Amino acid sequence: MDRRDWELLDRQMKRFQPPSPREGVMIAVLVGAFLAGMTAGSAYSFGSHSSAQTPSEDGKTTLAFFLNSGQRATR
Repeated sequence: MDRRDWELLDRQMKRFQPPSPREGVMIAVLVGAFLAGMTAGSAYSFGSHSSAQTPSEDGKTTLAFFLNSGQRATR
């Protein structure tokens, strides 16, 4: 291979160079921010509801839901 071949090979291989270290750091920061946001959002979402209605074992809750579904709520 002569000098011209090496230059051509260098130009072709520039497309396949690994990303610079700065890009790796940026990706790590973005993934960290995403995970922190998901954690904070889930803590806020699930932590704000202090009381939750539990279903009854005998089905009265379901029966009441279906009986009241035809009526309009007046508020």
